[in-house]
Amino acid sequence: MHLSQRAVLALSVIAGVAASGSAFAHGTLSKPSSRVYSCYQGNPENPTNPACAAAKHVGGAQPFYDWAGVNQANANGNHQAVVPDGELCSGGNSKYRGLDLNRSDWPTSPIRADSHGRYTFEFKAPAPHATREWKFYVTRDGWQPGSPLRWADLEAFCTLGNVPVSGNVYKLDCPLPKRSGQHVIYNTWQRSDSGEAFYTCADVRFEGGGGVTPPPQWQDAGPVTARGALDVGTTVTLRVFNDQGNDLERPEITLAAGQTAANQWPLALARKVNASAQHARVGVLKNGVITPVASATENRVYLTPGHLFQLDTRVPDPDPVDPPPGDYDFVYPAGLGSYIPGQTVVKGTDGKLYACRPFPEGAWCNINAEAYRPGTGSAWRDAWIAY
Repeated sequence: MHLSQRAVLALSVIAGVAASGSAFAHGTLSKPSSRVYSCYQGNPENPTNPACAAAKHVGGAQPFYDWAGVNQANANGNHQAVVPDGELCSGGNSKYRGLDLNRSDWPTSPIRADSHGRYTFEFKAPAPHATREWKFYVTRDGWQPGSPLRWADLEAFCTLGNVPVSGNVYKLDCPLPKRSGQHVIYNTWQRSDSGEAFYTCADVRFEGGGGVTPPPQWQDAGPVTARGALDVGTTVTLRVFNDQGNDLERPEITLAAGQTAANQWPLALARKVNASAQHARVGVLKNGVITPVASATENRVYLTPGHLFQLDTRVPDPDPVDPPPGDYDFVYPAGLGSYIPGQTVVKGTDGKLYACRPFPEGAWCNINAEAYRPGTGSAWRDAWIAY
């Protein structure tokens, strides 16, 4: 074999190894930059940052090159069980133990909320995955940079479900809590297609106020009790009221296959509530963090002070029977107030036909409110069945 042929073969082998290695990459925060990603960008072989240099002395340079792999293969949402206190930045993975060094001189990124108190995190993912949950934490007020990082030092401030990826980057919009000075933002990314989870520490410096004021202390308002499984297509709604009985918000979920068991639909509802509601959280309260669990009885509803809740379930509509063309009683809203539950059919403003639900839900058909406008109102399904 000629020398040039050997060189080509060697380059082919190296390229193959590099390609196979990248296939096992996963992801890390790039905005703000994670601890491991900052060290990777700051010369892995000869780090200019003293904390990165100390981490290299402990674990070598390879962890920096493998910045996307801070993981636990079998976390399955049980992050505190698999990642011990003091090992949060390494994700409990000994390969990355240098990231757990208790230092105050890690590279930091400035962070500031927008005019709405929100911030869009960017998570660089060379190998995107189907997602069960994204969760963001920030170190509590009074935490000192350079101290060991424990779960009790963290306060959760944002939980998201499956977010679409764009160009190998997840953009994750969250309310940003009010802080000042240097802190750590901690992120967990739990896959839905396996038990594997990924962990990220980002050293940040909060600038210029902004952010959102943390809500008042959550108050325990009662349990979410599942007395049995529900049907696929059932809609479960958590309605939150003020002390005058007015609806404040109503996060809801329509159950899909795999979410209907008695220990699963409360979990699905809790994730929806925690990702979208302002005045409510659902889960188990521990160390100041409310975490949803797969259980028929353990999840509880926590509300901001002075509020009440009601849990509503609505079974799937029966298969509609197509009425003959023109077979309707009114063109909505004509005749409003005289509709008969279980009988009246109207033609909605969208041109489709809707039947007034049977009593007692059908009483909502005669309510003159935008929310109950058939087909278009935010709560039209409470009153109408679509043909």
